[in-house]
Amino acid sequence: MSFLDRDRRIFTTTDWEIMQRAHNKASLLLDRCPKTDLRCNELARVIMVMFESGIRDEDDLAAMAANRELNFLAVRGHFQKPFPFGNTGRVARPPLTEH
Repeated sequence: MSFLDRDRRIFTTTDWEIMQRAHNKASLLLDRCPKTDLRCNELARVIMVMFESGIRDEDDLAAMAANRELNFLAVRGHFQKPFPFGNTGRVARPPLTEH
């Protein structure tokens, strides 16, 4: 995730590690590179906001951020089934085909 130096002062190292893992998982769910995708910084900002709101589970952060990104894509005509979150133990990538 790329952030400004002022952002780095707000969080502890442990917080950054949680957010980084969530960002990597969300990118994996979306089948994107966490460093080079055009929207990787927007995804990072979403994860930061969710983390600041009190969500600390990295799997939940990843699924919720990926679903928010799906909402962004849906507005542009690209639809996909949302990713599950909440006490699932881990985030699994659903098949990309419709059932």
